[in-house]
Amino acid sequence: MERSSMTFWRRFRLNDIMWRIFRFFILFGLSFIILYPLIYMISRAFSAPEDMNDPTVVWIPKHLTLSVIKETMEVMDYWNTLFNTLILNIGCCIVQVISCAITGYGFARFRFKFRGVLFGIVIMMILVPVQIIAIPQYMIFRYFGPFNLINNPLCMYLPAAMGCGIKSGIMIFIFRQSFRGLPKEFEDAAYLDGCGPFRAFWSVLVPNVKSSILTVFLFSVVWYWNDFYVSSTFFDKNQTIALSLKNLNTLLSQTLFDGANVSVREQIVWLEAGCLLSVVPILIMYIFLQKHFTEGIERSGLAG
Repeated sequence: MERSSMTFWRRFRLNDIMWRIFRFFILFGLSFIILYPLIYMISRAFSAPEDMNDPTVVWIPKHLTLSVIKETMEVMDYWNTLFNTLILNIGCCIVQVISCAITGYGFARFRFKFRGVLFGIVIMMILVPVQIIAIPQYMIFRYFGPFNLINNPLCMYLPAAMGCGIKSGIMIFIFRQSFRGLPKEFEDAAYLDGCGPFRAFWSVLVPNVKSSILTVFLFSVVWYWNDFYVSSTFFDKNQTIALSLKNLNTLLSQTLFDGANVSVREQIVWLEAGCLLSVVPILIMYIFLQKHFTEGIERSGLAG
């Protein structure tokens, strides 16, 4: 009996060790696949153009330089573009979070006629791509009564305020799930204290879904930050980071190269520098907020 017990524990330990080794290689391989583009981008952004023609340079550049980053920032007019992006995109994110929170609260806590049909329309907002409604939206904003809202921030703010911004359907769904998970007694106690529906929403329910609010805000920031299709539909100037990155090749040819003999392979360092400059603000924000982001994903019902 004792020998069989020892044999069992040896097999258990061996299986545990083998599983840990297998898990390590699986996670290491997945991490490399995910991080490879980021590592390559950082490596090339700090490389000199001549390193691209050197077959001995793989990861670590021989001529480490910041000149490519500086030139790319000048071409993109980085600080002004970043300021415009923050004003336009972050502002839209804040407005969208507020409108989607109120909408999700209504779907979660109130019973009204055609609620199921209207929520089905919200789900359709997730499935229908933005390209389908781009032309009608353009016509609405181009002939918005006596006004022309093209190249005006209002053409981005108004859909966000009406709960029809970029990926609003997903955000309404997240808020609906979060508010449905809260006990009904919260509102009953608030109503007994003399609160109305809006006061109960703002003072009682919102503080209990802070993590979900932060999750939706981060989602919204990333989607608005990376958007170039909607922005390029309503703006014909490079007013955001995404639009500047989309047109970076043309901007480099017009301002920096200007007839210089620069091979396509050498241009990669400027393109990768532009990509790095575009993702750095998002990475910094995520590093500081990742804990709350993970908690919000777990509570919203999107995980598992």
